Amino acid sequence: MHSGKSKPKGRNVINIKQIKEYLSHYANKNKLSEPISEWLQKNFLRWVINYFPYVQSVQSKERYSSLIQGEIPDWFRPQDEKIEFIYIDVKHRKFQEILKKCIEFLASRNKQIVHKFPRMSVPQVLDKWEEEHQRFATRQKIYKETSQEALKKVFTFEKFNVVKFDYQHKELPLEMARESALMQHCLGEFDDDILGKGGYGEYYINLVREQKIELFSIRDEKNMPHVTIALYRDDGKYWLEQIKGKQNRAPVERYIPASIAFLNFLNVCYPYHADTLAMGVVNIDGISKRIEEIQDERMQQFLIAYNPRFIHKLNAPSKSTLWLATLRDPNIAEEQNTLSDAMKISALLQQNLLMLKVKFTLNITAKEILKSIQKYKIGGRIFRFIKLQVGRV
Repeated sequence: MHSGKSKPKGRNVINIKQIKEYLSHYANKNKLSEPISEWLQKNFLRWVINYFPYVQSVQSKERYSSLIQGEIPDWFRPQDEKIEFIYIDVKHRKFQEILKKCIEFLASRNKQIVHKFPRMSVPQVLDKWEEEHQRFATRQKIYKETSQEALKKVFTFEKFNVVKFDYQHKELPLEMARESALMQHCLGEFDDDILGKGGYGEYYINLVREQKIELFSIRDEKNMPHVTIALYRDDGKYWLEQIKGKQNRAPVERYIPASIAFLNFLNVCYPYHADTLAMGVVNIDGISKRIEEIQDERMQQFLIAYNPRFIHKLNAPSKSTLWLATLRDPNIAEEQNTLSDAMKISALLQQNLLMLKVKFTLNITAKEILKSIQKYKIGGRIFRFIKLQVGRV
């Protein structure tokens, strides 16, 4: 993360207009206050354009057309090698993660330090967010007991119950505060637990009361929470906003079956979600499954593109999936027994440090292959590696 103190890079972002429109739509959709909306359009936008690291290089008119609808402007000249054009995807998981953290913090301080918003950079806001969430994760369990009347049991799986928070009940803030204290996250972090005022909790309770999100909690037989789930409705369907275990981490293994069962019970949609991927869970055709169950080649490749380490979770990866994993992370060649010699050679050419680690079915070592001028038949094809290629690696 860039500090934001040095001079901006002045990057050539081809979709600045679309980013502005997205931030405006985001602010209107979530009914953000005017100071926060202005901060998004100025401070956040400026940081994204100059420093957001996850960008795509756009060096052809074909690539431009595939990303931006409409005519290609005169200023876009990909033939000029001195100019690098880039595209920033507002749906990128890191973009969304940073945006959400910033809004979460600013909304929780919308009254106390609103006058400071214009001077606050994205790195400063993120630092404050991290600092406060570290405090939440280490705080003592302090909360008030409730009548539990603000909770409604909606689903049962084995020994676990899923309860829904009643958005109209007077004890809603107390229930949210209890959930937050026991789970050590910011959902119910109020300055006033009775009224539900102040802190991160006020931001979330307003979303609940306005029915923008619905809150659920997976509880054990003693009514202790283990997974917090936020959903929203769109076009008559439930969509996943977030699913968190203790301290905002992924739910631990013991609670994943119940989580999957509940997501399938409500037919929750999430074609892409970092929270479920952190659990090792994906959604295919509206059904939540563990990564280990995925047989569909297209979905396997999507998972590997997201994180090549998922190759270790797939029970029956296709050959093309194995090739993709090897290309995305050459170090997999020394860890994955199902790779062919040809795949290992591909990894070796990308990362020569693997030459002492990768094992072949041939009765030779990687070092011997790269330093030899002999021909080797690998996977039905002839390979020849000369000394010069070692220097290129």
